[in-house]
Amino acid sequence: MAEEAEGGTFWVRTLAKGVSTIGALLASITGIFVLISFSAKCIAMGIFMIGAGLVMLMLEATMCFMFLDIGKWIESKSDKIKSWQKMFFYFLLCIPAPAICSSTSSYIGSFGFLLAGMCYMVLTIGPKGTAPPQSAASVPYARQIDDISTA
Repeated sequence: MAEEAEGGTFWVRTLAKGVSTIGALLASITGIFVLISFSAKCIAMGIFMIGAGLVMLMLEATMCFMFLDIGKWIESKSDKIKSWQKMFFYFLLCIPAPAICSSTSSYIGSFGFLLAGMCYMVLTIGPKGTAPPQSAASVPYARQIDDISTA
């Protein structure tokens, strides 16, 4: 199954979706504050942050957009996106706003994208390894002595 290939347990995937949803809401709300500015670059970045937050919310919380025609299509496609693709996408989303408009709100909103990317990075890396079986790990002391004396 695709969920087993992702490398994360159920609670890690749920945590990543929850943090991504909160990050999307954070980016959209702070995008409104970036939008209220006198600089054209900051206004553009505010619109970008609101739009990127909504796209991220569509990918993570698809049930919020089921009343739209595109909601069903996004739900069918959202589960097929691999975690490394989401990680890369969210890391790319966190770069433009603070780079173009250096305000506190743009840094806070981009932090939401960064947190989501970091959660999906944990899913991409996956578990580092499993513990060896107990029978293979424990060698009797007498066998160790025999190996040393015969060598």
